[in-house]
Amino acid sequence: MQLRGGSAWRAWVLAVAIVAIVVVAIVVVPRVAADAQPASIAARGAEADPVAALRTGVAASVDDFSFDSFEVDYWLARDAGRRSSLLTVETIVARFPEFDQNKGIVRALPRIDSGIDLGTMVIEVTGADGAPIQWWTESDDEWVYVLTGDDTYVRGAQTYVLTYAMSDVVLRYEDTGADEFYWDTVGTDHAQPFDEVTARIHVAGAPASGLIDGRTFCYTGPAGSTAECAIEGPVDGEPWPLEYLAWAGAESVTDAAPPVRFTAREADVGPYENVTVVVGFEQGTFAAPTPPPPPPYPWWQWIIPLGALLSGIGGLVFLIVVRLAARRNPDDSPVVVQYTPPDDESLTLSAGVLDVPARALAAHVVDLAVRDKLEIRAREDRDDPEDFELILRDPEGLEHDDRRVVDTLFGKGAEPGADVDLGSFARKPPSRAVTYVRRIDDFTLQRGYRSKLPDWIDFVRGAFQLGGLGLGFALIFLSDGAFEVLGDLGGFGSLLFVAAIASGFFAGFILPMFGMPESTLTLAGGMHRTYLDGIHEYLRLAEEDRLRAAQSPRTADLVSSGTRAFGDAPNAPGADVVNLYERLLPYAVLFGMEREWVGVIRAAAPAAASVARVSLFDAVTSDSISSASNAIGRLAATPVSSGSSSSGGSSSGSSWSSSGGSSGGGFSGGGGGGGGFGGR
Repeated sequence: MQLRGGSAWRAWVLAVAIVAIVVVAIVVVPRVAADAQPASIAARGAEADPVAALRTGVAASVDDFSFDSFEVDYWLARDAGRRSSLLTVETIVARFPEFDQNKGIVRALPRIDSGIDLGTMVIEVTGADGAPIQWWTESDDEWVYVLTGDDTYVRGAQTYVLTYAMSDVVLRYEDTGADEFYWDTVGTDHAQPFDEVTARIHVAGAPASGLIDGRTFCYTGPAGSTAECAIEGPVDGEPWPLEYLAWAGAESVTDAAPPVRFTAREADVGPYENVTVVVGFEQGTFAAPTPPPPPPYPWWQWIIPLGALLSGIGGLVFLIVVRLAARRNPDDSPVVVQYTPPDDESLTLSAGVLDVPARALAAHVVDLAVRDKLEIRAREDRDDPEDFELILRDPEGLEHDDRRVVDTLFGKGAEPGADVDLGSFARKPPSRAVTYVRRIDDFTLQRGYRSKLPDWIDFVRGAFQLGGLGLGFALIFLSDGAFEVLGDLGGFGSLLFVAAIASGFFAGFILPMFGMPESTLTLAGGMHRTYLDGIHEYLRLAEEDRLRAAQSPRTADLVSSGTRAFGDAPNAPGADVVNLYERLLPYAVLFGMEREWVGVIRAAAPAAASVARVSLFDAVTSDSISSASNAIGRLAATPVSSGSSSSGGSSSGSSWSSSGGSSGGGFSGGGGGGGGFGGR
């Protein structure tokens, strides 16, 4: 069958490709959207006070507040190269609940609009009347996140004034025949309502001469809404204030004549709703870029299918090779059975060496319990984390990593008797717990036990993924060119065409789901890993072999050198062996062997001593401690993102808009700017 024959074959191929895209989108997009949340927004609510929430009857979420007003001034000018420059001043009045829930706000600003770099730069953040406040920024490839506040909770009405600059904010749209400032104000990524949104657009004198009469619009509502709102102007604006003139000089703005002003105002803007303004100029008023269409693929017709085919296969082979190399132990020493913990290394460091950070907190809690630094109390049926409570008994003499774990659990300066409910801790872990897990890899890097993977690995991986995805789509949209070449291969050409599309989409959608180690073991880390492997071997030994290893003439004098005498009878028969077994219980947690090892301890322990440890053993065998630790680990593994989203769509800095709105065909969320809001 010839590929160039009939439209039925092409329709069938396109149908298969479309179905594949839809299936992948349904499976992958929700997961990607969740993983993409930035730590600054995704972890919101982690520090809310559940006691205060219960006292007031309000859900303890840092997004449970509102905005009294959002007032923005856009100062639009033209630089010496006729490119558009924008200075934005946002005055935001947030109203927080009258209990300790929020420490400030998070404002997400786009870095990219329709594939064009906006050069977003945050200049200043203040409070009301210029009062200084604590603020900082975080960023990823698409967003700049402005975070305000410190560790102090804020209540009631709070004012935040954000000043930031952007460029290339006016785009040229061929469908409207105009240069357009097509801009979202609050965006659609916010869970809070706004009592009032006011936007003032100040257009400098020279560009104002290019304004097109009747080509200003305002749209409001959720993403995609075409409901219009009122926009007034143009009217003569006030002269540029001195601070704006300073910015204009820095941006090489050649025209500082008094601007004209447009004003849009909308009341009762709900959650995930937006106000979008559009101002149309004659083409040529600005050196405005045109939103690029999906990029053409000018590769030779053979390169597209072969490149797509190799992207998935080659990308998978590359990831497998890198993963194997990164996980290889550089220490070639033989593994010797070890029955005692390392002398100077903590459970945190061992978790980093084993690359199991999600188990670190559980292992360290068990270690502190074994050493009687904290107590585990049980209640009810002892099946879930809610059935256990951690009590701090003796914080004295703790090493650095031990102190860090105690601070993570109970807070800094905790005194003996401090307690924490394991269930509440797992459901809503404090940010310090998430930070502890996230920094485990940093600890091992600082200690010289790990080193970062070379940057070129991410570059090559990205090339496989993006290249494969682009080539897969290129095969669909440029199928005629591929048919001209592959048609001569008959049935093999048909198979190659389908396999190339599948391979390209596999590279673009599936390869990103494969985890990649961020670091690899150094020789020092490899030696520690070899020692831990020795402990693992000991845990796997049969009882007879285990006792032989621990009680050999070379090691018999070390068995009783534990840091804690067992139970209340340190000289009881078998106490030394049980002490040794308990000291290895945290490492059994790291290796996922806690159930088996508790069984070993119970079998070796005197009956009375086993009863004394029943809460600890129940917490371990019910997976309650591990479940809590894994929940924190999953949260710590969540990367930084664009904040909360709605099912109705969102205003995205990386959205691709090729149609204008100054002819009346626009919609809310269709412009640049916008972004999102959240609490912290």
